[in-house]
Amino acid sequence: MRDPRAIRAAGRALAEGEHLAAELAAARVPVEALLLRRGPYDAERQRWIETFLAAGTPVYELSAALFDRLSALEHSAGIALEFAVPRPQPPTDGDLLLLDGVQHPGNAGALVRVAAAAGVRSVLTTAGTTALWAPKALRGGQGAHFYVNIIEGVAFAQLQALAGVHWIAAATRSAQSIWQADLRATRIGWVVGAEGRGLSADAEALCKQHVSVPLAAGIESLNVVAAAAVCLFERRRQLLASVNSGPVDDRLQWRKRV
Repeated sequence: MRDPRAIRAAGRALAEGEHLAAELAAARVPVEALLLRRGPYDAERQRWIETFLAAGTPVYELSAALFDRLSALEHSAGIALEFAVPRPQPPTDGDLLLLDGVQHPGNAGALVRVAAAAGVRSVLTTAGTTALWAPKALRGGQGAHFYVNIIEGVAFAQLQALAGVHWIAAATRSAQSIWQADLRATRIGWVVGAEGRGLSADAEALCKQHVSVPLAAGIESLNVVAAAAVCLFERRRQLLASVNSGPVDDRLQWRKRV
């Protein structure tokens, strides 16, 4: 499942590598098939074969040529897992991160990882954003996809209808410094756009606030992942500071998707 349209149509995706195998197992996402490139298997690979066979998962050994045709990676580890994409849930609580036209799958996956680490509950995309369940985006997320609610292809009318969300455009130029912004709102929806193009007009109109990351002289911009990380973790820092020594706010916790 490499093609985004095929992934959406079938509701199936392909995760490659032993790290994602471990994350799928930890998150208890049902694996429908384990695919292996034919060849000698080390002890780690044999352990995964036995683990998935014991769970009733079909295991298929493919020729190197066939496996490499299926793989989306230049240097595949020779192990891939087909799984059902988790059903998106209505984003009724927690912070959100909206990817508006982000094209690079590695960046998109890394943004999912940053969002999950910062306690964001839902990651959404607009039309024109790379597929988050594609293999390269999954690799960039390093397993974080299984700990957030992912909703792709959301219309701006749907976003505007979400009650109680304060939408903030992250890392835009000529905006309020992130260090001066009060980010303790009950619920924040962060919006990031494609590098170079920035946010679409619809995304700009959605946002009630714009913040930027102050940079050293001579530096024009940050990578979208780095900029988002600064913003999301400043939000987390402010929330942690506000609870002092009391229980950590539930908004700061990852919600494992089962």
